[in-house]
Amino acid sequence: MRRSRRRRTLGLTVTTCEVRIHAPSWTPRAEIESYVRQQHDWLRRAWGRMQERAPQPEKASLEEVQYLGRALTLDIRPSLFSEVRRHGDSLRVHAPLDADTGALIRDWLLARAERLLAWRLARIAQKLGRAPSRFALSDAQTQWGSCTLRGHIRLNWRLVQAPLTLIDYVAAHELAHLVHLDHSPRFWAQVAVLCPDALARRAELRKMSTTLFQV
Repeated sequence: MRRSRRRRTLGLTVTTCEVRIHAPSWTPRAEIESYVRQQHDWLRRAWGRMQERAPQPEKASLEEVQYLGRALTLDIRPSLFSEVRRHGDSLRVHAPLDADTGALIRDWLLARAERLLAWRLARIAQKLGRAPSRFALSDAQTQWGSCTLRGHIRLNWRLVQAPLTLIDYVAAHELAHLVHLDHSPRFWAQVAVLCPDALARRAELRKMSTTLFQV
């Protein structure tokens, strides 16, 4: 941002590596930020035209991210603003050249995990006839879920990468702890009521664990 006593109005200049904000020295920062937000669409178009003219760095080979059991191809594109959106079997990531795209993808998965895991947990809780006293996401490095004596259930956000069948297994496992806070035969019988093929799903989740925990 460049301030000047001689300047009387706000303005923007776009170059290949930055956006310059020109402002009178007396303009409050809140007013400047509001002005920039209003110019959002224009900035995106101007940045796009500038990037088309500038030599583009070589793109790294595309990688993939798992989402609900499907492999989404990463489509990373240079942009002034950060945005992540799914387009069919690809995940399009618009980001500045120096942005941490890994963090952006992680945030995208977290946002979806919060809604989706809560939905699947509530769905199976209806079948049990009991609901957790509290639900939250977990960032554990080895556990898929947990249930406390107080009925607090946590599910690992990385589960959003797995198929719904495996998410439902973990949800059923933790909800069964509301009835039996152990791993006794009675506990596994309760899991089987909520998830009839629980053992098969458990085995499948174990096979996928190494890949899912890489994110």
